[in-house]
Amino acid sequence: MEFRKKRKVDSERRAFNKDWMPKYFFTEIDNKGVCLLCNQSVAVLKEYNISRHYATKHGNYGNNLSEAERQTRATELDRKLARQQKVLEKSTLAQKSSTHASFMVSYHIAKHSKPFSDGEFIKKCMLDVADQVCPEKSQKFEEVSLSRRTLARRIETIGEHLTSQLKGLVP
Repeated sequence: MEFRKKRKVDSERRAFNKDWMPKYFFTEIDNKGVCLLCNQSVAVLKEYNISRHYATKHGNYGNNLSEAERQTRATELDRKLARQQKVLEKSTLAQKSSTHASFMVSYHIAKHSKPFSDGEFIKKCMLDVADQVCPEKSQKFEEVSLSRRTLARRIETIGEHLTSQLKGLVP
């Protein structure tokens, strides 16, 4: 008895056709088709799926535009989406760095067996130093969360991570 392997759509390596951008107002982001008008993505990168989305959601959008106007409008929308993504990437990077700093302080507090309430004291000290040394970046120091509960969660996460690493080493 022979079992056939199920076909997986995402493994078909479909390519985005550049003609779809002005035609259906779609672009490709991370191997997914994303509508420039409503920012929804289609499940599979196929022309039928893209055209169906365009016809059902935005059927009469762009009917009165010429080819050149459609191309210009699609390019404008694509640039706008790229700018939005850049803003989100910058804020995500700032959040990651403040979280990383919080983990570093938590690690040192746990390593030296200090009480969790010292995190709030350390934060006040960091803010005072930041105000004197680099006042333009003091807001970034404000974003680092060092409350007792946060430190407890961070230290617990560090402990779980170390435990999983040790379990991986021991057979």
